[in-house]
Amino acid sequence: MTSFNSFALNFVANALWQVAFVAAVAAFGAWLMLRSVSARYRHFVWVTALILSISLPLWSALPLERETRWMTFFSTPGAVSNLGAPLDITPIQAQPQQPHSDSIWRHLPFGAAFVGLYLLFLFYRIHKLWRAWKLSLEIRKSAFPVGISDTLREVLEHCRKTMGVGEVALVGSPSVAVPVTIGLRCPVIVLPESLLAETSTELLSAAIGHEMAHIKRRDFACNLIYELLFLPISFHPAAVLVKRRINETRELACDETVSELLLDAQVYARSLVSLANSSFSLDSTTYILGVNDADILEERVMRLIEKKPSAGTRRATAWLGITLFALTLSGVGVAAFPINITQDKNSQDKNLDVATAKFFVGTWKGKIRPDSIIDHVMIFKIEGDKLTGTQRTPRIHINPEGEQRLLSDGYGPLPALTVKDKTLSWKIRNAEKPKLEFLWKATLVSDGEILVEGVGGLYRPDQTIELAPVSFKLKKEE
Repeated sequence: MTSFNSFALNFVANALWQVAFVAAVAAFGAWLMLRSVSARYRHFVWVTALILSISLPLWSALPLERETRWMTFFSTPGAVSNLGAPLDITPIQAQPQQPHSDSIWRHLPFGAAFVGLYLLFLFYRIHKLWRAWKLSLEIRKSAFPVGISDTLREVLEHCRKTMGVGEVALVGSPSVAVPVTIGLRCPVIVLPESLLAETSTELLSAAIGHEMAHIKRRDFACNLIYELLFLPISFHPAAVLVKRRINETRELACDETVSELLLDAQVYARSLVSLANSSFSLDSTTYILGVNDADILEERVMRLIEKKPSAGTRRATAWLGITLFALTLSGVGVAAFPINITQDKNSQDKNLDVATAKFFVGTWKGKIRPDSIIDHVMIFKIEGDKLTGTQRTPRIHINPEGEQRLLSDGYGPLPALTVKDKTLSWKIRNAEKPKLEFLWKATLVSDGEILVEGVGGLYRPDQTIELAPVSFKLKKEE
């Protein structure tokens, strides 16, 4: 569960700034394209922004190796030599553990509670998505076959052939006020009862043509995919903005298709207003695609009436390429600086760790070898919620006759102490061979005695090098 908590925390933390950054770049690019580039190009920009908004936090939250290393160098404790020259075994002092520049580490004591709140929000959003999907299915089930009039049949065939769409089924339903599109593999256009007897070809062409544009663009399936991508980041205002812009540019793109292929722009604008006057909003959210989606009818009508000049295909493609390149570049830059949040283990299981660590608190003395002239000393303390330790680091000279002489004495810290089941463990790097990392553990034999053992060495985490065993006992000073 801890791994999932860390993943969720990192995902949310990275999403908070990465989604906002991507949305800002997309908004600037879409603004530059607004005056002269078709809405279908801007729609592609916002879809790309949504994909980046979910993929970047996911990538940053994955437990991957990101060139983050901590290097702490120590000699083995109490080592002696029988060489003629003196041996300096004073450890290289451990530097404070500083993360690599690609990570920002924080301790979040209430991480589990935060993840719980996020999961509750996620379940709430999933519930809303499921209810909307069920309501959409209910609208589809309530639809009934209709007897198509000659006028409606002519409009349907004209729209289908002009827009290059295959066979499309028409059904009626009392649950909708404007034509809507439902269906993944076989989309169906659902007509309100008020349009079944309509004789105006312009109004019918505008209504059915708009739904044909949705079918031509496969908007129903795409919209479901966007909803699923949006779900994990739906808490973010910038993500809400991105999703709204996707809906808006989708409707604008459909309007452009209808006005280019089927109806005059002004005629189509008047028909949209007429359809809006006869419509109403459903009490609940659905995932059907209708004429009045996105609530930007005024903007859609104004763009149709103004007839702003649109850039040619080459220029529009160039603008799109530049904007997508900027989005991709920003995504690469954002991915290079992930925020990694770690939960303080002592905070997660504070009572257990502190209670176990108290057994080791104190000063422990003993000889590493029976003939050693000095005692080895280890001192453990609890500072805040963590157990810290130091050990004696002498310099000993042994002459050819075996006589020992103490050259200097001192103490050095023990790095990264961990406590589990009354066993204390840590790692120390060999001063002469920094790639060789010794594993040490101290096991509580009794209330007044610990057994210290050199477990082995590691060149890599997946390769253990067995060394000659080292063990000695230390007794606690009263």
